[in-house]
Amino acid sequence: MASLRLSCLLLTFPFATAAIAADLAQWSAAAPAKAAGVQLLKQGEAWTLESSPAGAVAAIKPLHDYYRRATYALQLAQPSPDGAWLVLSYLDKGYGLITLGTRAGRRGGGGIRAQDQWGVARLNTGKIRRAVFRLPQGSTELHLAGITHLSGVTVTDQKPPYEAAPRVEPFFKPDRPIDLVINSGADASTLDGLENSLANLRNLLPLGRALGFNGVESYVKWNFVERERGVFDWSFYDAVVAECQRHGMRWFPLIIVGSAYALPDWFFNSPEHFRYQCLEHGLETDIPTIFHDAQVKYVRRFLQEFGKHYGANPALQGIRLGPTANYGEAQYPATGNWGYKGQPLHTHLGYWVGDDGAAVAFRERLRSRYATIGDLNKAWGGARYPSFEAVKPFLPITALNQRMRQDFSTWYMDAMTEWCDKWAKWARAAMPDIPIYQSSGGWGAVEIGTDYIAHTKSIAALKGGIRLTNENDSYVNNFCVTRPAASAARFYGAMFGTEPAGFGSRRGVMNRLYNIITNDGRHLFFYQGNLYDNDQAIDGWVANAPLLNQRARPMVDVGVFYPDTANKLDDAIMRHLRGSTFFHAAYAMRSVMDYDFVGEQMILDGALDRFKVLVILEGRVTEQAVLEKMDQWIRAGGILIFPLRVGSRTPPLASVEEDASIFERWKSGDTGKGRLMIYEWHPELKYYMAYLRKTLRDLPAIRPEIRRALAIEKPEDTYWSVLANGKLVLLSYGDDPAIVRLPGGKTLRMEPYTIAIN
Repeated sequence: MASLRLSCLLLTFPFATAAIAADLAQWSAAAPAKAAGVQLLKQGEAWTLESSPAGAVAAIKPLHDYYRRATYALQLAQPSPDGAWLVLSYLDKGYGLITLGTRAGRRGGGGIRAQDQWGVARLNTGKIRRAVFRLPQGSTELHLAGITHLSGVTVTDQKPPYEAAPRVEPFFKPDRPIDLVINSGADASTLDGLENSLANLRNLLPLGRALGFNGVESYVKWNFVERERGVFDWSFYDAVVAECQRHGMRWFPLIIVGSAYALPDWFFNSPEHFRYQCLEHGLETDIPTIFHDAQVKYVRRFLQEFGKHYGANPALQGIRLGPTANYGEAQYPATGNWGYKGQPLHTHLGYWVGDDGAAVAFRERLRSRYATIGDLNKAWGGARYPSFEAVKPFLPITALNQRMRQDFSTWYMDAMTEWCDKWAKWARAAMPDIPIYQSSGGWGAVEIGTDYIAHTKSIAALKGGIRLTNENDSYVNNFCVTRPAASAARFYGAMFGTEPAGFGSRRGVMNRLYNIITNDGRHLFFYQGNLYDNDQAIDGWVANAPLLNQRARPMVDVGVFYPDTANKLDDAIMRHLRGSTFFHAAYAMRSVMDYDFVGEQMILDGALDRFKVLVILEGRVTEQAVLEKMDQWIRAGGILIFPLRVGSRTPPLASVEEDASIFERWKSGDTGKGRLMIYEWHPELKYYMAYLRKTLRDLPAIRPEIRRALAIEKPEDTYWSVLANGKLVLLSYGDDPAIVRLPGGKTLRMEPYTIAIN
């Protein structure tokens, strides 16, 4: 810090000592030499003094770092006393959130309560405005982010009068319906946090509205409402809704009834609280298991009461369902540690069917599939169960053969789908006319239990939507974990939306926008930190969010076989996200072209008729009924592209029982009007990708718009999609400018992390 002081342009003065003086320290860009009690440190060329129509300002130099914010550093001559307030005058230019950290690297207001700050939303009014913070006692080093043009600084011992943020119109408005939702600090850990929640909303909603958002998400927790059995008090959420309405925003709640942190005391401590138990350790977690019906009557009643109270309220934009797991998603307790009253939870990626109710449910499924225990033992590779009552859930790795493992894994995922389907039906009965979204996270690992395609089909039947809660800063990751549901949503007729899994930079903002634009998404959610904690993220949003008005369905002729069965039989397919053989190939193919995933249930339901070509990447096993449907499609004119490893003893494409006869017929030329195109396997994936690009570009069955796009010359990390209206949408997703050469001679130069529509 000594070197910073030596580089200061301003002098240090002691705090004023007169008892009647309210101002303890001051600095002004108009007269920096007269500063008293505070230094604005000069860190290299971090800021310069400039003139503006509103007067002199210190203008900060933007950072080109996706994970840091440009920051002013202030040094107080004396530690701040108790009750001191910091008042910042600034030119309100551009959009952003002003935050104060009381030491280097501290974000989010330095622990300052929301009700002890205001004026922090930068709203591009072009006027001089004030941001106010109550200083923690003893503060000396202050770091200001989110201000681009600082006019003045005052430290005072008197609380300044509250100034409400001006209400500004959104910088853009969608020209057709889309939910643009942001959380804005509405949640609280306890009921006592209402004051802070409302203050957060007052501080943050003006910025959300100005940036074009039209909805606010908050959790609706069972224990906040039904604190006594059968007595419902909605006052906490009534206050939240009223504050949203005051700012011209609607409410999009997540209803949490099945997670540990949302359980009321009377249920948590009751004999009706049956818990998940994992197979790996035999340990329970405090999250209610889906395999006991004890909670059903309470879930249904809560949804009914919510519908009675809010169903006719015009502020209700839609609802998201929180049926189980730790965060309230459609999955087992795979991760997280949000326990009852802050207590730790036993959670991990594993199999959560160790309770007695799960064993009963598993046996019921097996009885519906096998007429006798002898039939089961035979199908399971010579198992020796004396009766169905002797069968219990087991770790899949211990299965005797593929059928045994497939039966267990399919039941495990189906059980979660069926529970979530019940939730959706109960919610629809309680709210017939309200948009309902199912929450689906993870990346497809069987242990998580989320079957994206099954959940999408289920919610589509109720005219609802699917919201994927798993996006991050990687576009190819986001494509692979959201496109299965997006493909199913277009096929079955569900609305499609996305949510980030955590912090995101401008990279995340841009790839998520691109994902919604090229999937004709209906719902886009951001945590406030995804935009407000990164200056470039907001800049990217402002520059590109209007492109949402051009979103449309993608033009897709090529489907990629989604290996549902292989995923259940082999951990290498998807279980290890960063080591997934399927994702590795899918990432590479996305650089070549846009495509949809075609799940096995989609194939059984006739989805192959939407595609000219089906490509196999990974996963060479499926159910016989799926192979028969593929055979029908090929004989009607479909084209299957398959990578065949020369000399491999593994069946090329076979049933769970290893019957490869259908594939062998195709290989012999028995394909009807269609074709089997075999790529002779090479250990390096790039050669298969080059083969696909050339082959698909030359196939007359592929529409001309897509074949032209396949001829684009571009960097590997630049992606294209052709929309159904014929427009080409490009995403430049590298740190360097992208040179893109289109067929016909047109050349585009795209800056990093930008979108272009032609």
